[in-house]
Amino acid sequence: MNDAELDELLNTWTAPPPPPSLRENVLAVGWQSRAPRPRKRMFVAAILAAAALLLVVAQARPGSPPVRIPYTVDSEFIRYANDGSSSIEMVTISYQINGAEILRSRFIPGHPFGTALGRALDATLPLWSRLMARLTVDPEMSEKLQRHVPHTIGSITGCDASCLVLQRYFFARGAGADSACLDGAIVAHETILNYPTTAVQPRMGGSVRMTWWTAPDLGCFALRVTTEEKQPDGTFRLVSEKRALRINVQ
Repeated sequence: MNDAELDELLNTWTAPPPPPSLRENVLAVGWQSRAPRPRKRMFVAAILAAAALLLVVAQARPGSPPVRIPYTVDSEFIRYANDGSSSIEMVTISYQINGAEILRSRFIPGHPFGTALGRALDATLPLWSRLMARLTVDPEMSEKLQRHVPHTIGSITGCDASCLVLQRYFFARGAGADSACLDGAIVAHETILNYPTTAVQPRMGGSVRMTWWTAPDLGCFALRVTTEEKQPDGTFRLVSEKRALRINVQ
């Protein structure tokens, strides 16, 4: 199904308007400094990801100026078990536009069928995003979300248990030209693949702690992301990591 066929279908399909509580919850939860509950956080992340991707899809529509991709980044995603052992669950090639990380391709090591299925899902995601946005978000809400997207930084942080669905997070940008890319506590400065980065822990709260190493020279692309879970004794255990392997300047 192409864009024209999708638009024709959506124009003939009238969905009931979302309840006021939906819009209020998205606005209230999506931009709080504290992390919402897991289900709300996942829903907000999906809506924001759809909004960010819709901006990019709009730029790539026929008749629009071509989108210049100045660089791509090869990244690997690592999962850590309770005993500290690790495994690579996904490898990606991506770039960033308007603060949102955009996937070009990916594969799941040792799982060719899963790789093919994941790529099929990735190819249909822009149409799915447009469909869901048309059915669940009214024009006023969509405009508000798209106004917020330029003030955020988004990154692919991993995938679900089957690695078919990507996990994305969006956080507020740092305030001021000389500040870090993300709003949060600065915990380190490090050079990754010859690019200076600032490690920031966004304000999340709860039992999850994330650290993002973003590179201002790459439009605040997250070259490394770690996710840790709080243990009963108060310490944090590393559960997943995104790690840049190579930067390909176009």
